[in-house]
Amino acid sequence: MGKVNSLFQDAQEAREDAQADAQMVYAIADAPHGDFDNYDTLNKLFHALSPHGWQNSSWKNDTCPSLLKEERHGNYCQIFVDYADPAMREDPEWPVLSYDCYDAEGMKTFHEEFDNVDKLIIYLTKRVY
Repeated sequence: MGKVNSLFQDAQEAREDAQADAQMVYAIADAPHGDFDNYDTLNKLFHALSPHGWQNSSWKNDTCPSLLKEERHGNYCQIFVDYADPAMREDPEWPVLSYDCYDAEGMKTFHEEFDNVDKLIIYLTKRVY
């Protein structure tokens, strides 16, 4: 019986450690885009969505930072957070937030544009932050 209690306690501690790790959210302080001017929006999204599996996926060859969430069967969704100043965007007409989903082959299956970070967070989580 002592061994069963010990195993139960180990499992309980592992679960508590995993929950604590899942709640640790860090800010994105450095994107590979040297002149990026929209960290407030990027971090608001990151803090709201990282508990739901979203991760920083910013890459130097993209035009702006992004967050990515892997879905089932190789599918994934990505949010691009563009520059706050439209003049700094690749195309000044592009929205500040672009939400796209792709299938396992990389084909875009969904696209939506947002001009407000709170609307995107509510859309993805159905919760107000």
